[in-house]
Amino acid sequence: MEEEGLIELTEQKPKISAEHILKIVPVNQLVLFPHNVIPITFGKEITPANVDEYLKPGGRVGVVAFRAPHTELRKNTTPSEVLHSVGTEAKVLKVIRFPDNTYGAVIQGRRRFHILDFVDQDSDVLFLSASVSIWEDSPQDMEKVEILALGRAMKQLVQKAIALSPNIPSEAALFIENVHDTLYLADLIVPYLSIDFKDRQELLEIDDIELRLRKIHFFLTKEIEILEISKKINTDVKTEVSKQQRKYFVREQMRVLQKELGDLDDKPDGSRPGNEPADFKERIDNSKMNAQARDASLRELERMSMMQPGSPEHMVSFTYLNWLLDLPWDVHTQTPIRLKEAQIVLDNDHYGLKKIKKRILEFLAVCALKKSLKGPIILFVGPPGVGKTSLGKSIAKALGRRFARISLGGVRDEAEIRGHRRTYIGSMPGKIVDTIKKTGSFDPVILFDEIDKLAYDGRGDPSSALLEVLDPEQNHNFVDHYLNVPIDLSKVFFIATANSLQTIPPPLRDRMEVIELSSYTMDEKNHIAFDHLLPQVVEEHGLKELVKIHFEKETMNQLIQGYTREAGLRMLKRELAGIVRGIAREVVEQGGSDEPSPTGKKLKKKPLKTKIISPADLRFYLGPKHFNEKKRPFLLPVGVSTGLAWTPVGGDVLFIETAVSAPGTGKFSVTGQLGDVMKESVQTALAYIRSHTDVCGVSVQDMDKKDLHMHFPEGAVKKDGPSAGVAAFLSLVSQFSERPLPSHLAMTGEISLRGEVLPVGGIQEKLLAAHRYGITTVMIPQENEHDLEDIPADVLKEMRVVLIKDVKDALKVAFSTKVNTTPQKSSPAAKKASSQKVASQKTKTVSKKAPLKKGTRR
Repeated sequence: MEEEGLIELTEQKPKISAEHILKIVPVNQLVLFPHNVIPITFGKEITPANVDEYLKPGGRVGVVAFRAPHTELRKNTTPSEVLHSVGTEAKVLKVIRFPDNTYGAVIQGRRRFHILDFVDQDSDVLFLSASVSIWEDSPQDMEKVEILALGRAMKQLVQKAIALSPNIPSEAALFIENVHDTLYLADLIVPYLSIDFKDRQELLEIDDIELRLRKIHFFLTKEIEILEISKKINTDVKTEVSKQQRKYFVREQMRVLQKELGDLDDKPDGSRPGNEPADFKERIDNSKMNAQARDASLRELERMSMMQPGSPEHMVSFTYLNWLLDLPWDVHTQTPIRLKEAQIVLDNDHYGLKKIKKRILEFLAVCALKKSLKGPIILFVGPPGVGKTSLGKSIAKALGRRFARISLGGVRDEAEIRGHRRTYIGSMPGKIVDTIKKTGSFDPVILFDEIDKLAYDGRGDPSSALLEVLDPEQNHNFVDHYLNVPIDLSKVFFIATANSLQTIPPPLRDRMEVIELSSYTMDEKNHIAFDHLLPQVVEEHGLKELVKIHFEKETMNQLIQGYTREAGLRMLKRELAGIVRGIAREVVEQGGSDEPSPTGKKLKKKPLKTKIISPADLRFYLGPKHFNEKKRPFLLPVGVSTGLAWTPVGGDVLFIETAVSAPGTGKFSVTGQLGDVMKESVQTALAYIRSHTDVCGVSVQDMDKKDLHMHFPEGAVKKDGPSAGVAAFLSLVSQFSERPLPSHLAMTGEISLRGEVLPVGGIQEKLLAAHRYGITTVMIPQENEHDLEDIPADVLKEMRVVLIKDVKDALKVAFSTKVNTTPQKSSPAAKKASSQKVASQKTKTVSKKAPLKKGTRR
């Protein structure tokens, strides 16, 4: 054997005395040397009977260490496989009983021994008995010159170590001076050397005295070198470090020791402190981050290691490294795509929405074919409450990805998206990086909610910051200002929601695929209310197991029409919750709950009952109707037309009234809190009538001799847009020609000075509003024919839609049918005759296979 200058000696057999039988005490990571006193503890498996039998003071036990750390001796294990073969015979000096009824003992090592065989090892694993041979050192060997020289050199080194170490009292040197037994001194020194368990066990097992002393001399020399370097460091550092930097001094001392020795970067138990550079280095090596992020991490780690711990700069670097290491660089959660399961998820979560579901399933089909696909950017546009956010959750569920929502309403700082630059304390990444960290994957479904409500001020334009995020050609190298390393966002499925496209900047809107969600029809609201909302509300209020609530169909219709006025379903859900709360109160008052009564007794649940809600019950639970539904009159006065308007909460019916006063001077006025665009539409209609009096059937002289006043009712509501052009034109013609318009007719469209009817937006919402109001004939611009494909089939069956090119077509439809003056319903034959008459006037009819063309105006 040769190790750093140690000379390999001829192996000698140990001097073995007579065999002995010893009770073996196994220990973990502990080596007992002769003449040393140590405490040991036992678990609760040691009973007082065991102590009296095996651990009496003055008794002898054999202390043997396990080969591997954290090992236990069990009945199904062989002791010779898990225990070292060499141990130390010890004398029990004292037995201690602790307050928790466990025992400990103070023992003193005496002699080395070698285990020959275990006796009765199957009967008891707590106190093994072993046949051992005791090692006895030969007195003749102690007289050798080499051993005497090693003993003297060791004594000098020990005295030098005592002088260098500030923790050893000076009286210890006097004790060492009076020790003349070399082996006694060697066994006494070993426990105080900075060597690991393996080296200690090897020293215990060396039977050759000279070889054992040489190894102890080597370790002692190394210990002296460490103490000398430590003393030098103490001297050098004390001159440079002030009182406020004492903590830094300790860390600097450790760093220099690591540099000099190279093997002291771990704690004695093998663990490392969590905030140490070595720990960060290990985490960086094990991380799956990209090359740029790894280089930035290593540079920041080098900077941090040179800073004073506790300083603001150190904390900034520490936080930055944690952000980089906490990102899920190589985590992707998408599961194999199954279109049938995705279809079931979408159908269960949402009723209708066929176009949207078709688009989602097409995307999933492409993903399944290509196995990977850059995430598209989908923009759901529609009124509040139509299910935009819940659609995002359903998409995430169908893809098997994690879902996160980022609210952009009111965000006005660009740093909210791109992050703050790391130039001050408190800097942090933007919402994108923060969301990826929270979801724990690099392919989540991220929903940008209310993207049309981004704000702007001097701190930047957040919509411009989103351009890089939402561009599939750029977001694979998105750079957050805080991290300052590229991050791949190409696998993230981004979804945005908005109530209106008008406030979204064109460059941002161009990067997204727009999918419009219109308001729900009456039939759709009924289906959703019965199949989704009502069961959900009942379960949320704890009545699912107590009472079965049943709504009559007429009750639900009156609830939707009289208590809600919205395109979506939020208000409907709130009103349903109000009814269920009232029923919950009745159930509790009748004792149908598990809640304790005021006396402390639990109320028993009553059997399941059925609660039928009739139309008369609505007033009891919700009070009077919130909205009075407009009723279509059987006869409109002269000068009144029925227009259709788009609002953020769906479509609505708008009456336009015109009145004249004579004599007058041709003065014209408009009221009703109108925007500039709507005022200009009215002026355009009046200008066309003046220039085409023969077409409109009016006299210029009559117009000049009368004052004209046009009013849009509901003046408290602001109105704007060009859609009222046709309705304003017909209202003026009706007043000047003194011919009333049919009450079952409504219209929408913008007009030009040449009389052309231009396309407008919101056709679906407007036609649904007309259907709710009872309108049977609607005129829309011919260029809006493609919008009819989005109209439910049941609505088109009950409504005739006439496509018009110019105002001449509008005049033919409006004044070709005789106006009924008696309040009676039209028969099917009359409807058929009217339809044929209009068709004979060469107005274009509806075609369900019209080519798609996008409308541009409201």
